[in-house]
Amino acid sequence: MMLSNINGVEVNMNKTWKTKRDFNISDAQMLQTSRVVYGIFSEDKLMFEEFDLSFNDPFAGDWLKKIEFCDTLLLDSEYMGARSVLKEKTENIMEECRSFFYLMKYFIEKAFPGRKDIRFRFGFEDYESARKSRYKMIRFLENLAGAAREYETELTSVDFDRDKIDEIDLLIFELTNAVYGLEMNRVNREAVTGERVMHLNECYLYMRKVCKAGKIIFVSDYAKYNQYLLPEGKKRHKEVEYGGNGAEE
Repeated sequence: MMLSNINGVEVNMNKTWKTKRDFNISDAQMLQTSRVVYGIFSEDKLMFEEFDLSFNDPFAGDWLKKIEFCDTLLLDSEYMGARSVLKEKTENIMEECRSFFYLMKYFIEKAFPGRKDIRFRFGFEDYESARKSRYKMIRFLENLAGAAREYETELTSVDFDRDKIDEIDLLIFELTNAVYGLEMNRVNREAVTGERVMHLNECYLYMRKVCKAGKIIFVSDYAKYNQYLLPEGKKRHKEVEYGGNGAEE
């Protein structure tokens, strides 16, 4: 089992999380509504306990803890902000790789004029696809480094010295680390987003249970009844008469 510590929470990276929300409003609106309904429920708690013993303690305390815990979870926008920074960093390194090859290409052609076989060994044929792909660029640079070491004598003879050849390994290292950072951001985001949705769904279930019972308890009290309508069900159908003679969807 692979665990990652994210925002102080151990996340099982191999676990498949449910990412579908059980509610049709934003996370922030759901949490805010849950807090409001929790406050109303607290005032009516005795009536709920008389109606159904499952509303007895620790129901209220557990619900409040869930609301407060959900408030501490990382927002998806935080991961997207970090990803934007990582993508910019990776693209900057990719541009360094492209610029380096343009420079090296000049010296390869100078050292081996007219030698298509040598150009093939240096990966000229693969460059166009590599310049557009981070993963292909890493493989391209690895091949380039191997060819440069193989033909180091010829390259140094045209003033492409060992220090320049060593720069290829540095670019491989920097690009590999940047790509790894992007991938871990994606994996962590999926894991944390899945966990966040799970907790948000649990919070919503508390509210939905209370609202369902509240509409029964206060079916003859129009004002109280409407306090327990879920956000996506604020309006009743016109054919439903107050007093419980109809059914609300």
